[in-house]
Amino acid sequence: MKTLTRSLAVVGLSAALGLPCGAALAQGGPPRQVLPEGIRGGSEITPEKGVEIRRYVFKETGEELPYSVYVSSKVKKGQAAPLVIALRGYTGTTLTFVRGTAVDLAEAGGYILVGAIGYNNRAGFGMDAPSRPAGGRPGGPAPAEGGQPPQPPLVGGSKETDPQTVTRYSEQDVMNVLAMVRQAFTIDDRRIYLMGHSQGGGGARHIAEKYPNIWAGVALLAPALFGAAPTADSPITKIPLLLAVGDQDSLMGSVRTFSDQLDALKVKHDFVLKSGLDHGTIIMGAMPDVFAFFPKHVKGR
Repeated sequence: MKTLTRSLAVVGLSAALGLPCGAALAQGGPPRQVLPEGIRGGSEITPEKGVEIRRYVFKETGEELPYSVYVSSKVKKGQAAPLVIALRGYTGTTLTFVRGTAVDLAEAGGYILVGAIGYNNRAGFGMDAPSRPAGGRPGGPAPAEGGQPPQPPLVGGSKETDPQTVTRYSEQDVMNVLAMVRQAFTIDDRRIYLMGHSQGGGGARHIAEKYPNIWAGVALLAPALFGAAPTADSPITKIPLLLAVGDQDSLMGSVRTFSDQLDALKVKHDFVLKSGLDHGTIIMGAMPDVFAFFPKHVKGR
């Protein structure tokens, strides 16, 4: 059965949280996020000390795509290190997870933490998303006059515009980054983890299903599940899984439903409901839960 964890309530939350870097840039600066005590937000715009933004040429389009890397000082040359691949939400950046408390916990745990862009910051990591309502995504800004909220800058690839091809490229970028990191560092193949937020949470679910033998554990934070329903044959039911969502997030219901569906299949998993957190603050707010969950799960040799 699932494990239900509740945190202390956080007061004074803004209703417009959850906007990643791109949207914040479009509106003149990042929104203020009121995080739980002891949680550090960090920046999705400026890499902090020790975080490196690397680039590689995506051969299908000839474009340079970014990804972010943080290597704990505890990682020693020649010693196999655990790896976390992190997938940003809609309009996020490669720093959506590679910042703040996530970096602090990666440092303490001896992890290599990597953020992929997924071809660009609107693409779905292999998942085709349904049309967005005029009001934008949950937790986003009120629509501008004319119906749609202002579009943030595009980060990453832009040459390809066909939606299905972009979706495929998004998944491919993640796998490219994983392969490059495994080549650049000595990675413990028994401890490769995947996490994603919102659009990246839906993408992480898809990638976990498609490549189940890679991951020692998967964490989905306020995932955009788009009606996904696991079955007894779903590969993700064989992977240690954590679901986390804030009780101020409109996606809470769909995440609960997914958890209930796993319960009905008798799939053991962790369900973490964070009191007082919304669609944006869940990212850093859930990091202690995520980094407590991952080391409990190591694949057999």
